[in-house]
This record gives sequence, C-alpha cells and structure tokens, in this order.
Amino acid sequence: MSRTVITGLLLTAALQIAIGCAHSRVGAVQSPRPAGHPMAASPSGRAPTSSPTARPGEVTLPMRVVRGNGGTLVYVPMKVNGHGPYEFVLDTGSSNSSVDRSLVRRLGLPRTGQQHPVQGVTGSGMVPVVRVHRWTLGGLPMHGRSLSVVDLGIGVAGLLGSDELCRFGNVILDFRHNKLVIQPR
Repeated sequence: MSRTVITGLLLTAALQIAIGCAHSRVGAVQSPRPAGHPMAASPSGRAPTSSPTARPGEVTLPMRVVRGNGGTLVYVPMKVNGHGPYEFVLDTGSSNSSVDRSLVRRLGLPRTGQQHPVQGVTGSGMVPVVRVHRWTLGGLPMHGRSLSVVDLGIGVAGLLGSDELCRFGNVILDFRHNKLVIQPR
C-alpha cells in the first residue's frame, strides 16, 4: 500500500477526533507552525502547571486547536528522547500512537525491523516501527517504546493515540481555555 494511501487513512482518522466541537466558541490559531516546528512549553513559556484545586499528580498543558477542512485537530507538546517539545496530534480515534517520518530522521530513531498494521476508514496497510527510549507529555512518561512510522504530511511530529491516553484516569480537553488536563487514576 502506498504512503499516500496510508497517510490518507491516518488523516481521515485524525480529523474525526473532534468533529463534535467544531462549533465551539474557541478561536483557532490562524497560522499553523511550519513542519517540525517545536511547540512552546506553554503560551506563556512556563512549565506545565496544576491548579489550586487539582488532584495530586494532575498536569495541565497547553493545547493548540486548529479547525479546517471540515474537522478540528488538537495539538499537544511531546518530548521524544529528551528533545522537543514537538507537536503531536491528540488522536483518540487511533488505537496506536505513531511518529512522523521527518522526526524519525531528525532524531535518528532506530528501526526495529518490525512492521505494524495501520487501519482507517478507507483501508489498511503495514508501516515500519522505530524504538524510542523515552517520550513524555508534560513530564508524564508514556509506556510504549515502539512507535509506528507514518508520513502525516501536515507539519506534525506524530499522533498520540488512545493506546497511551487510556492509561490515565481522566483526560480533559478544555476548549474554552486551550488546555489539556490529565488526571491520574
């Protein structure tokens, strides 16, 4: 299966993540960052925070919301092997997290020799897999050490899927304040 078809499958799934919020009152960022541009730690440049009423271990992070092409994308800051942060699309519809081929090249992530199946609404295919030593969201370590390699072609470093999100107690998308709140179990 061609890279174009696989990219189309992944993008179709990614654009489905927040269709229901497309009419919310939060303004979208008008000019997306160029491909591979690291996302700031937060809009103010400060580290992730927790509110005075936060649960122990709760983390609040900035998220960037972009609407267009009939859908809404939510971008979150991820660090990979101590580098970044890089923008990953938060994709609750994806059963596995993945990394864009451009970030694989930039960081020299080693291939495992394995292939991983990907599936979308229009078909399926196989993609290579790379090994990561550590990847984090607001300092919270992700569990997976192997990530599928995809060609997203939308200027993002990867997809953060439900395989990682399901390990937290609650994941709250605060569209009013452009914040992601992660609460432990």
